[in-house]
Amino acid sequence: MQHEGEEVHIDTEEVSGGDKDRSLVRMVVIGTVLAIGLLSAVWITGAVRFDQAHPEAEATTAGP
Repeated sequence: MQHEGEEVHIDTEEVSGGDKDRSLVRMVVIGTVLAIGLLSAVWITGAVRFDQAHPEAEATTAGP
């Protein structure tokens, strides 16, 4: 940290605490991709297993 009159100049390494690792960014991106993949797999397998030939049959069996 350098003082020049009333101004304080701080370099980027000092501000970031010396941590330039992108592991947190990678973890968030990988987690988001995995979550999207898992939710898509659940959605697709549910849509495939749903009986589309007789959709009214499922609605009538539910009952009040």
